[in-house]
Amino acid sequence: MTVRRLLGGLTAILAWTALLLQFGLHVTSGVDITGAPRSVAMSIVDYFGYFTILTNLLVAVVLTGPVVAPGGAWARWAEDLRTTWTAAAAILVVGVAYHVLLSATYNPVGLAAVTDLLFHYIVPTLYVAYWIAFTDVREARWTRFAPVLSVYPTAYFTYLVVRGQVIGTYPYFFVDVRTIGLLGAFRNAMAILAFYLLVAWVIALVAGRFGARQNAATGR
Repeated sequence: MTVRRLLGGLTAILAWTALLLQFGLHVTSGVDITGAPRSVAMSIVDYFGYFTILTNLLVAVVLTGPVVAPGGAWARWAEDLRTTWTAAAAILVVGVAYHVLLSATYNPVGLAAVTDLLFHYIVPTLYVAYWIAFTDVREARWTRFAPVLSVYPTAYFTYLVVRGQVIGTYPYFFVDVRTIGLLGAFRNAMAILAFYLLVAWVIALVAGRFGARQNAATGR
């Protein structure tokens, strides 16, 4: 087994494990983060409201597609540079943003501590390392790809606003329209988008340098 398959497979397994464990914890808890009672249906809705969950799911799906459906539409989408670059930038933002903005106020125990570690530290580290080491970024033109890379976080923010208007809750305080207003939430979202695009640019530069060294070492 190659290093690429080993690292990709391990990352996928860990991401799926964290997602399933957290889903079970979420659905069976019976309460929201404030301690108020919550139905199973609302637990599922809440679960899919987190950028952390959706981005770890994206990473898991991207890594799984080429394995279970090689040569198919899923694999082609999962191996497209636009897809993998989006996943790498987003999962790194998940880890950094969590550590800076949320880790001091969240102290999970038991299985929740395990999923916390996997979601925010282990999977981001492994997938970004995987992407940098094994992605050919020679076609990664920033001016051409930046609008495409912006689709995922922009769609997520739009989803949060619509979702919040319907159910009245927001998963993150920095996009909570109820408390900071739509303009405040929009400003925060734009700041995060700018940081996300910066992260995408930086990891592409690193991958490009790594790829150049690899090519020089192999004579390509």
